[in-house]
Amino acid sequence: MNSAKTFVWNDKMITRVERLPNEIVLYIFSYLEWFDMLMSFWSLNIRFNFLVCSTLSKTGGNLSNSGILIKQGLSYNKYRSILFPLILNSSSLSSSIKRIHFDETNSIASDLCYEWLFNDKKILHFSNLKSLIITGCGSIEPIIQCLSYLIEHQLDELTLTFDWRVFTIFFDEEKQVSMVSDIEKQKTMLIEFLGKLFSSRCQLKTLQLDISKELTDGMIPRYLASNSYLCQYQSCCITLRHLFIRLEHKSVLENIIQHLPNLEQISVQFDSSLVLRPLSKSYVEMLKNSNGNWFNKVPKLRYLSLETYINEDFEFIYLKWFLNNLNHIEKLRLYLKSGELNENRCQKIWKSFIDANFIREYCLPDTIPNLIYFNFYICSECQLSLNDIEKIINSFKIHSFFISYQWTNVKCLFDPILSCQHLFSSFSKRIQSSDSLIKYPNIFNYPHTDDSRFQHYLYPSLYLLLEQFNELSSNISSIKVYRKYRQNFSESDLLMSLGILSKMRQDKTIDSPFRNITKIQFGTWLDRGYANSSKPLPRNEIREKVLAHLISMTVQLKYLIVEQFEWLLHVVQYATDELRTNALNTVRYAEFCIPSCNIGSKNLIHISKNLVPFLSTYMPHLQTLRLWRSDDFPWTSKNNETETDLILTF
Repeated sequence: MNSAKTFVWNDKMITRVERLPNEIVLYIFSYLEWFDMLMSFWSLNIRFNFLVCSTLSKTGGNLSNSGILIKQGLSYNKYRSILFPLILNSSSLSSSIKRIHFDETNSIASDLCYEWLFNDKKILHFSNLKSLIITGCGSIEPIIQCLSYLIEHQLDELTLTFDWRVFTIFFDEEKQVSMVSDIEKQKTMLIEFLGKLFSSRCQLKTLQLDISKELTDGMIPRYLASNSYLCQYQSCCITLRHLFIRLEHKSVLENIIQHLPNLEQISVQFDSSLVLRPLSKSYVEMLKNSNGNWFNKVPKLRYLSLETYINEDFEFIYLKWFLNNLNHIEKLRLYLKSGELNENRCQKIWKSFIDANFIREYCLPDTIPNLIYFNFYICSECQLSLNDIEKIINSFKIHSFFISYQWTNVKCLFDPILSCQHLFSSFSKRIQSSDSLIKYPNIFNYPHTDDSRFQHYLYPSLYLLLEQFNELSSNISSIKVYRKYRQNFSESDLLMSLGILSKMRQDKTIDSPFRNITKIQFGTWLDRGYANSSKPLPRNEIREKVLAHLISMTVQLKYLIVEQFEWLLHVVQYATDELRTNALNTVRYAEFCIPSCNIGSKNLIHISKNLVPFLSTYMPHLQTLRLWRSDDFPWTSKNNETETDLILTF
């Protein structure tokens, strides 16, 4: 298997490259990983050193092409013995780095985080560091030690997402007595840090914070929802302009807003229902009769984005009250999905006909003094006829409000597999000119929730995606085929999807609709921590053919995540007619669940022993392999039943 290669230049090649103008060299650099660029071009001459520094100094655009990304793919030794000294031994190189991204889904990032940022005297290595991204944070103490200083003295932008395992230790009833004091220390550190984020001690301009993995009744919602807790930090954070936050509790959001007076943009994702507990009748009546205004709290707020599940009618009343409080905004982006509907509390609003009248009454403020941009998406379970779809689309063309704003170009799709309506704005000209962050179509961009209470995710069926694919393909680089929470694929969905894929293959168009697809995720339970590899899987001929077609339609597939390794074996064994020759040759990253090599039936053990021959034959250029399995790694006993996640780089 080939590793990521470092370029080797002879004098003749260097002479040719040096003839290229700076614009072309920088364009080439944008396609290289930062470590390849460093090891290949640094120290060639002064000009190339300048261009390397110029590339690393970027903070905008694609994260992979901006600053430094510490991720899986390189060994700890390579980072520590080669890349780290290379950067720190050059003041021009270290000072040019303005953005660093630690991807902690790989433990390497956690090990290197503090070491990379600070020296032995606790002085920051990167004098011009302005943007820090830490995703999948799996540790508390070392990260918070770094961040507490950085948000106060150094950073303009911070992105911080926590891994769910960080919080489980706080609620482990079986934790040892010796661990209690350490756990309490970490809990206190985390709470104090979150409070500091929204106080005058924080100098951030942009904050992206994901605390959605915290348990529903855990400490974070309680503390952040407590006004007395945030008030202990006295003054507000006056520098923060852009807030992107993913959480569970609406009360957290209400309280945070009061401490961010200069906020200009806020994007909120609720991983579960907008209101987790049923609202009392008195509270609902209070909301109906009060149309407050938070203009004095956030007078500079111009953009609001809200994504949430709604399970009952009362939540629409709360949503209306919330929008009325922020009716001075200029841009509104609203994504709503029905979760696990409560039939007793969804008789009036959620069950009504979702058309232009519905959107105007329940999804917009009563008065709209400044609104110039509106993007919405609503997904709900229902039954629609072709006549109903036409009525819904036409309702926007005859509604006086939408006509006055020229918001009449609305799209309505009905998913026959899931009996689900997808209604979304497609104001194409306004989308392109007003907000580059909005990716059409909304239907395929809704966030996944891990909350087992919300089993009706209403992910669009594969059939619906493929039916719209020719229209949408230019905006899609990743396909996630995902059914429902621990449910099998719908046979009718697979069968109808196979028909569309077969027709696509027969057309053999030069401009393939899959030309931009670089990543495929295929499964019904894509979760590393709960992968099931204890039983042999029955064959499914339609599933095999669908997966073979999906892989074969791509031309630059790099990332392949499949629920079970056995499915790939079935594809190459039984769906050879559908699988294009060398279709997997471009894959650089693969991930799947695989059975034990020692425990279980002979059939399961035999499946695992096919791994190396399969990869060497079908994925010869693979660089990173991530396996989900429950036992028998070299450092575990054969009887160890705990899940273990193994990452191999080549």
